[in-house]
Amino acid sequence: MAQPKGILYEVRWNEICPWLILVQALRVSVMVRVLGLAFVGVLLTQWGWAAIDGVFADHSAGLEELTDPAAGPALEAATSISQVVARIPDFEELAGHATSGPLVRAWSWLAQPFAQQTSREASWQRSLALSLSGIWTIAVWALWGGAITRISGVYLTRGETLGPLSALKAALAKWGATAGSPLIVLLGVGALAVPMVFDGILLRLDFLAMLAGFLWILVLGWGMLLALALLGLLVGWPLMWATLAVERTDAFDGVSRCYAYVYQRPLHLMFYVVVATALGYLGELVVNCFAVAAVVLSEWTISWGAGNLRTAELVTTLTGDAQAELGTMLTIGGRSVQFWKWMLQAVAASFSVGYLWSASVGIYLLLRRQVDGIEMDEIAFEPGEMNPKALSELATDETGVPQIDPEGRGMTDDGDSAT
Repeated sequence: MAQPKGILYEVRWNEICPWLILVQALRVSVMVRVLGLAFVGVLLTQWGWAAIDGVFADHSAGLEELTDPAAGPALEAATSISQVVARIPDFEELAGHATSGPLVRAWSWLAQPFAQQTSREASWQRSLALSLSGIWTIAVWALWGGAITRISGVYLTRGETLGPLSALKAALAKWGATAGSPLIVLLGVGALAVPMVFDGILLRLDFLAMLAGFLWILVLGWGMLLALALLGLLVGWPLMWATLAVERTDAFDGVSRCYAYVYQRPLHLMFYVVVATALGYLGELVVNCFAVAAVVLSEWTISWGAGNLRTAELVTTLTGDAQAELGTMLTIGGRSVQFWKWMLQAVAASFSVGYLWSASVGIYLLLRRQVDGIEMDEIAFEPGEMNPKALSELATDETGVPQIDPEGRGMTDDGDSAT
């Protein structure tokens, strides 16, 4: 029976509102594999920063940590369901420490080694410490962030999930290009800054300082070039890595697409960032509520068997004043409990970094569609890499009749069978 005309049966919201792909990016960020990769990346980053600070003890970078083991809450055992509910944080409490949201917080946390370089009070030792910290950050996240962006790229374009080992392998294949893309811009900015440094040396002479005052407009013009380069990098560097995760090209393509998308569609970029920030608040609320609920509910149920006093002694061992009065076994058990509670808290805190990379891929696909007219389901695969949407190989049975491979093996991107 023919359907009558003029009746709306279906609304394709993804075509009307393509930015809804950011909702899928939020879903990627709460995957266990993504949270795990982000957690390992955060730990490696902060361990590297701590080692560099140890070398430059008197001129340490002093970078803020995303997760701090000493900051883990020492929760007492809950004795009633009302106490459990009371401990679930509300939205204002969760967002109070960072009103900008998890997206901007993760971005600023990763960029702080470079952002703090602009301080004129920093000594050369601290500048060196910041530079080494920045290089270490790029080296770590070119692998772990590259893996997350690859997982996001495959999921957002093909709807398939990529395993963590496969994602790490794909990120390792493009590690040099991923790490090199922001370094190319930084080297270019350094080259642009050399003439300004020489001009600054000449300004030590009073006569040349007077002439420079009349020609300061040229200095400002040169400063505008530096601002264009640095602001484009500061705002769009996650797009560079999203480019390499999706397109599988080189560092120069990542740089060119980053600046093209940032400066050709600034309002679109701003809108997508606002939407992603709002979704990030929601995702962080859910992740933190689950983490807190897991802690307090486990302690509450344990207290049914162990008793309130015994459970309280166990979960407050590290912070209690009467620690010396407790036995060695109870102290070790309490430290173990606090360690696992901190691990859960650290994984929840790492959500913001994982969300930064997944949202960056979603924003990149949206901007690519706006600027280059490429559909959002397009993604490149390396030769020999499994293509999840490829057709299965046709196998020939003993009668010579072609049929689908019973093992269901897909085709690689170069047309060969995936064996």
